[in-house]
Amino acid sequence: MSRGTDGVLEPRLRLGGVMARGAAYGVGAAVCVGVAAFVVRDHDTRVDLLEATTYLGLLTGAVFLVAGLFFWACSLGDILRWRDFFTTTGRHEVVSIVGPSLVRAGVFLLVPVPFAFGLGQLVTSAEYGSWLWGA
Repeated sequence: MSRGTDGVLEPRLRLGGVMARGAAYGVGAAVCVGVAAFVVRDHDTRVDLLEATTYLGLLTGAVFLVAGLFFWACSLGDILRWRDFFTTTGRHEVVSIVGPSLVRAGVFLLVPVPFAFGLGQLVTSAEYGSWLWGA
């Protein structure tokens, strides 16, 4: 990476790259959700954890993703990284930094949602006394 004439790192961020990195972080989060679900021994607490992860991840991930895509569209020609924060000259340019951050956070939160939902359905439908049911 090199700096352009205005001091900003080149090449600029691309939407596909930002979403791919968010998805990679989300896969790590899905693994953490799976581990946390099996650390919790009580069946009802396990189901509550998975349901809360599903619905809160879906809600906040969707809000972050939509807001991030809106900010991305508003600053389409000038997408910046957090490292470029001190190259901004006005308050309106901060949107160029927040957009990619919200997109990445939204994708990060949305990736574990199907995993948590499916695991929650499995735990709910498990037979009493099985390892999936819990203690």
